[in-house]
Amino acid sequence: MKQEHQADGGAPPERGRDVPVAPILILVGGFLGAGKTTTILQAARHLRSRDQRVAIITNDQAASLVDTEVARTVSDHVFEIPDGCFCCQYDQLDDVLAELTAVGPDVILAEAVGSCTDLVATVCQPLRQLSTGTVTLGPLSVVADGLRLRESVFGLAAMEPDIAYLHERQLAEADIILLNKIDLLTDEERTAVTENIVGRYPGATVLAVSASDGVGIDAWCNLQDSPGRFGERVLSLDYDRYAAAEASLGWVNLAGTVAFLGPDSSESWLRSVIELAGAFAGREGVEIAHLKVWLESERGSVRGNLVGRNRGPTVTVTGRDGAANGRLLVNARAAASPDRIREWIETAIARASTEASASVDLTEGTAFRPARPVPIHRLLPLVPVSQAPQDEETA
Repeated sequence: MKQEHQADGGAPPERGRDVPVAPILILVGGFLGAGKTTTILQAARHLRSRDQRVAIITNDQAASLVDTEVARTVSDHVFEIPDGCFCCQYDQLDDVLAELTAVGPDVILAEAVGSCTDLVATVCQPLRQLSTGTVTLGPLSVVADGLRLRESVFGLAAMEPDIAYLHERQLAEADIILLNKIDLLTDEERTAVTENIVGRYPGATVLAVSASDGVGIDAWCNLQDSPGRFGERVLSLDYDRYAAAEASLGWVNLAGTVAFLGPDSSESWLRSVIELAGAFAGREGVEIAHLKVWLESERGSVRGNLVGRNRGPTVTVTGRDGAANGRLLVNARAAASPDRIREWIETAIARASTEASASVDLTEGTAFRPARPVPIHRLLPLVPVSQAPQDEETA
């Protein structure tokens, strides 16, 4: 990682001047399973309903993302940046942003890897100081899982210490914290969690949202082009703990094809795969950070999602009757051995396929732990330190 430094440069042109208006870039962070992708999809739909052109950038430690395929259902301009978080693939991100400006979107929604933090110093500030000014930075928005925060506030469960540290650091650098899944909280829980977040991060705007049904998304979209300098709160960050948190997670991406030998049962097959894999993990005391499955054919698509140990799967069918024979993608993240996670998924696929008379051919697969993050840049803000937002660990 390069040493912290300041580079010469200035802010991009202000919107509203008699020059071409750069698209607004909204970086979206947050831990695995918080609901970042669903939030972005809802925002894209809302912005398009206002006749705004939207582009989406997905990001992961590996390729073959379910998120990328889902994003293509709401935007014609979707780019995937694999093989490392935005900070470690900064040059590729900068190239994609330059390419997107030729398309002319009004808003670019960029979803960071769920195990990534330090976006202000490694992405926002380099874009502000080193880039050619192709985008205008909007507020760094971090999605927080209201159910996970409820467990913390009410002492129901505790994260592993390094994971908890990573989760807290993600929230600490946010301009906007999107408290998600409020539809699953009682009024008492929602009030307690909101007060806790507002008290811990007084410099951030906290918005209560339910990405699954779109509640609060309009309020977030209304803040995306608000005036101000965003992405200035550089974290005090222990990179050893950050690296340990990422390395504690197993990462599995699989790709292949599915053929149903009898009547199409793609929806029940996909649901069974997710439920079985979650059950295998639960028997060993492992919480699934997220499990996403995507099945697509010419008829349509079926996608499923599982987050946490005690939550059921969510399955969505798109198209005439959903997918029949088609392309399969599986993305799984959990605090377990990557090979063990892969075994759970492949066993689940085998059992579900026997029950549904389906034939599955897995043609691609990766199982690994993320490497230590090594950002290409780590920059301090150009504004005087006295004017920059303070991270609570150093203030």
